[in-house]
Amino acid sequence: MAAYLPNKLKDVIATANRLHMIQVDLAEETDQVRREQLNEEIERALAKIVPEQRQAFLEELRDRFPCWEKTLAGGPQAAAAVEHTATSENQLNDPEFLVEKLAGVVSSLTEAKKQLLVKKLRESGLLPDIGRDWPESCSKRLQKIMSLSDETEITSDHIAQLIAMMFDFVTKLDPLIWSTWRKVSPRSSIRFTGDLKEAMLGAVSQKKDLSECQAMLEKLRCLTAGIVSAFGQAGNQFARYYMSKFSPSQISSMVDMEGGTKIWEAREVKYWRKYIELANSLNDASSENEIMDQITKYAESVMKGLGR
Repeated sequence: MAAYLPNKLKDVIATANRLHMIQVDLAEETDQVRREQLNEEIERALAKIVPEQRQAFLEELRDRFPCWEKTLAGGPQAAAAVEHTATSENQLNDPEFLVEKLAGVVSSLTEAKKQLLVKKLRESGLLPDIGRDWPESCSKRLQKIMSLSDETEITSDHIAQLIAMMFDFVTKLDPLIWSTWRKVSPRSSIRFTGDLKEAMLGAVSQKKDLSECQAMLEKLRCLTAGIVSAFGQAGNQFARYYMSKFSPSQISSMVDMEGGTKIWEAREVKYWRKYIELANSLNDASSENEIMDQITKYAESVMKGLGR
């Protein structure tokens, strides 16, 4: 029998690789299912080969897999009887073969499946545990702050991306909040204490203590909460101020306290005169000052409650 042509050996190798994959994929299936799939694969391969070269093809395949000798020698029908042999067991225990097999199917896996495989490989020690390149106490703190379960995997690459986004957000928010506060309350005792971005960069490079960043972040948190809450209450606070000065009952009380009532002068005239007097003192500047003053008082009360 003539040897199989060298330029055709790639067909043998390709078929052998596909048979390997079928054996691995169907390792948990029944013998009948495996036989059917192997038979179909060999039949497909033989269909592409001219009849006079088919026996040589099978002999090449048999030489590469001695354990199949009895089944391949009999032709395609006998090949269907291939079972899970010692050779396939060895292949399943061959790390290089398994890696090649995994690499061949990884593109078809879902992201969740990929993450699960990565997790299992890390647990086996094959991959470095990049999610634990910080102290265990830090991981526990993250889990507590983020309300994560113990089963949730915390990876440093995802944390690094979150830190970058949060750094960008905080360092842009900080100057905006302080600029707003200076306009609202230029005489407030709550003063700007330094550049938060500079402090955070110093902490990352270990040139500054983390406690400095923590104090500045806490102050920013309280100030932001105070300003946002105060602006939400600004309308209500100004309405109370306005009613305290211009309500009928307030004007009546002020007129009665001033006295000097003339018998022939109607009380309604006195009330109207008092209202005009008060209204003349109300202008854009005084209204703005009053609103800002109300915002300042409310914001400072919120900050005191938050423990500034």
